[in-house]
Amino acid sequence: MQQQYTPEKTELIRLHAATCFSMTQFINGHHCPKLAHLIVRQLSLLVAHPDLEEVSASRDMYLQLLEHWQKVTSHLLEQQAIRSQTAKFH
Repeated sequence: MQQQYTPEKTELIRLHAATCFSMTQFINGHHCPKLAHLIVRQLSLLVAHPDLEEVSASRDMYLQLLEHWQKVTSHLLEQQAIRSQTAKFH
């Protein structure tokens, strides 16, 4: 018997899968600030999702991941700015 999900629960499952896919792309070498920013956006949506309980292990995990990916994004943007400045001087 197949389990039926509410539209909200289905949205949550799809968002989780999309986020995992994006992180996998990044880990496999696609170190792009835009992809890192997309991951931050997806994690923000997961943390704020109404079907995610206020206090849960999943929410804590998403918050930790969100903090990590915000740092990754910031670092990539800093590197990009440095490369841009270096290119102007050459």
